[in-house]
Amino acid sequence: FFCRPRSHSSATASVALRISSGMDTTTTTLLDGTSVLADPDLQEHTAKAGSLAVRGFFKWVTFEVLGHAVLATLCTGTSYVLFQYILNVENINVNLLPHVLIGMVLGVILVARIVNGSQQATSAAGSVIAFASTLRTVAMLSCNVSETLTINAGADHEKKATTKFRYELVRLLNLSFYCYTLMLKGLKLVTPPASLIPLEGGVMEAEVLSVVSCPTAMVCKWITSLLEEQRQAARITDQQVSVMTTELIKLMKVYQDTHGLQFTPMPAMLNGFSYFFVVVWVYSMAPVIAMMEMHDNGDLNNEGFGLGLAFSFFLALFYFGLYEAGKIIEQPLAGVVDLLPIDEMGHTLSDDLSNLVDDPNDEVPVFLPRPPDARNGKI
Repeated sequence: FFCRPRSHSSATASVALRISSGMDTTTTTLLDGTSVLADPDLQEHTAKAGSLAVRGFFKWVTFEVLGHAVLATLCTGTSYVLFQYILNVENINVNLLPHVLIGMVLGVILVARIVNGSQQATSAAGSVIAFASTLRTVAMLSCNVSETLTINAGADHEKKATTKFRYELVRLLNLSFYCYTLMLKGLKLVTPPASLIPLEGGVMEAEVLSVVSCPTAMVCKWITSLLEEQRQAARITDQQVSVMTTELIKLMKVYQDTHGLQFTPMPAMLNGFSYFFVVVWVYSMAPVIAMMEMHDNGDLNNEGFGLGLAFSFFLALFYFGLYEAGKIIEQPLAGVVDLLPIDEMGHTLSDDLSNLVDDPNDEVPVFLPRPPDARNGKI
């Protein structure tokens, strides 16, 4: 088996993209005379993933979190004024030990939520990579299909049939990944992209995909039927069909594992418990901070009043921010979409699938090419 390179114009455009996007294209010669350069595809994916990660740095700072922080600050200021000017309380001595212990326990629980959610998101990200890897394996195994097995039945007919098989297989593999990414984003396919519509029966196929609950599973079924047609035509042996079917079973398992994360019951009791005691602890800490500042400084005009307000704000921001960051446990797939360049992975996969099939006449296109802006260096 060998990987068929793309056309010269496509390779030239790819090199231009790497140079214009600032990628390192310097060639290095090793001691044994081998010339190498940094993997441009890896650089592209790493840069895209890093850009997505930067966007998520302050995603936990929501209006709800800021609202709680501001409200807790106002509670501290109100308590300060209430104790000094209305209740005329003096020499208050507050024991902080209960609040400190409860705060430590809450911090551990909130961090545990984040770790659990991150593990689920990491598992989902691994499933995406495994899904794409299995598609590449199926494309490579399709090289076993050849018209030479029944050359006596008519060379032209067999050549056209084999070419059609390669085209349809790669199209369906691309379509399965496209439906899979839509599932990750919580979307449902209504009309597939024009490049993935078959030459015949496109309307019927689109209607079926828009009706079924699992479009990816339906596409895998079509791939199985396509393989069975080749087996009946003696273009592929039973053993080879068995190997490819095993890969399709792996594909469905990865899909089911990922899809199951959408319906896995989130720990509602833990979430409710955490949120309730974070609210109680933060807002009960507001008057405690006011009492501490009054005990240490005793005067509203003192700088301690401003420090108390700042401490309340950042304390509330910290605890409510921890709770917000832990919400990834509720939607791990959303975290994957935010951190992985899913669309860019689809473009790279589409190019790989076209290269991996045995297509000497270059009749299998890249079904999901990069958009024009990406070709011009705008990733």
